[in-house]
Amino acid sequence: MDGNDAPSGMGIHRWDLRDPAAALTGIARRHQLRPGMVIVGLIELPDTIQHLLDTTVLYDADEPPDEARHCAVLIRRAAHRLFGPRVVIGTPRHAFLTVVVRRGPLRLSSADRRWWEGWRQAEHKLPVFDGTLVVMTEQGWRSADDQLVGFQPALAA
Repeated sequence: MDGNDAPSGMGIHRWDLRDPAAALTGIARRHQLRPGMVIVGLIELPDTIQHLLDTTVLYDADEPPDEARHCAVLIRRAAHRLFGPRVVIGTPRHAFLTVVVRRGPLRLSSADRRWWEGWRQAEHKLPVFDGTLVVMTEQGWRSADDQLVGFQPALAA
């Protein structure tokens, strides 16, 4: 399982964030969030200690890519840039957190789904879980699988 599959039920998986709001707050501290940004964070031990190691801006434009395959190319590059030369023996202990920042309703749009599908197509072949995709708007944040939702942090109105 690569971490892109929506979990069945409310079970905890190794790629699930222990505290999604804290991870999102950490990303918001590192970046001046604005609509059109897509940021990826690398989190070590996401289900226990949850240490945000690094982040990168994956995309920053008014209009998202037209196709998931274009998202996949950007994702693959960002995944390799973030994970770098780390060596993992045994079970992966890192996960990516993707944050799509935009205005509008706090539900998954077709553009957001392209990023979700982009992770499926990226095939980065790194020993790290693809993790969670989160949409952040003025209303708060919501995970792509609708398992997680919160009011803070949120995009400034």
